[in-house]
Amino acid sequence: MISAMPTLKEPDWLMDLTEESIANDPFPLDDLLKDSLYYPSSEFDGDPVKYLGGNILSFIYVDYGVGKDQLTQELSNPGFLGYRPVGSRAVQERELVPNGWRPSMPFDHDGDWRPAASRREQPFCLWTVFEREPDMPDDHGPDRLSLLYLYADGAAAFQALYVSNRVVPKVVAIIQSGHSFGGNWTDFTDPEKIFARSILGNPKGRPQWLMYGGFGPRSSHRESCWPLYSELKEFFEKAGGGSIGLWSR
Repeated sequence: MISAMPTLKEPDWLMDLTEESIANDPFPLDDLLKDSLYYPSSEFDGDPVKYLGGNILSFIYVDYGVGKDQLTQELSNPGFLGYRPVGSRAVQERELVPNGWRPSMPFDHDGDWRPAASRREQPFCLWTVFEREPDMPDDHGPDRLSLLYLYADGAAAFQALYVSNRVVPKVVAIIQSGHSFGGNWTDFTDPEKIFARSILGNPKGRPQWLMYGGFGPRSSHRESCWPLYSELKEFFEKAGGGSIGLWSR
């Protein structure tokens, strides 16, 4: 947790969940999207949870380079340090976009939209709720947190989840996202391309915070990738080397 952002009290809907209710009750889409952190090209990066857990309780990760078997294995071992799963279940497309979805902005700005060409399997979504291990101290992080993981394209998933459902995430994370040879069909850091335009052009508003960084020296990320986010609040060390900044607009 950081002092620049308010600490959230775990809500009843999150604390009351059980393995059975996660599997069988209606999917709490509105609760998961509210005050969430959105992280495309996330792979299995735990840094946002490590640094913002408690300021954020709902994390939305998106990556079409990660398979279902990989994800299941990673969440169980090692998962998030000091946390264990309460329960998990697959989420259907109709639960994510109950009103349907069509792109709110054309994808031809960057050429054809081709993330499907690089997919190894069908899109999927997995929802998992974690609780802090009983032997971990209170300052390790919140009692519980939620992770929604989508095998999908980051720009399209943002439009489907947030724009179509008329919600704004609290934080967007762009951390070593890569493009071209890095595996991404578009550059998330470019404020003129489809990902930034989808987020900054959301009719419901813009996120208050941007996490931006990656490998390399701190000087490589001295400024935010999107000029609108110009006020640096915190710098964090990135796991494996590098740095991450938290910027506000």
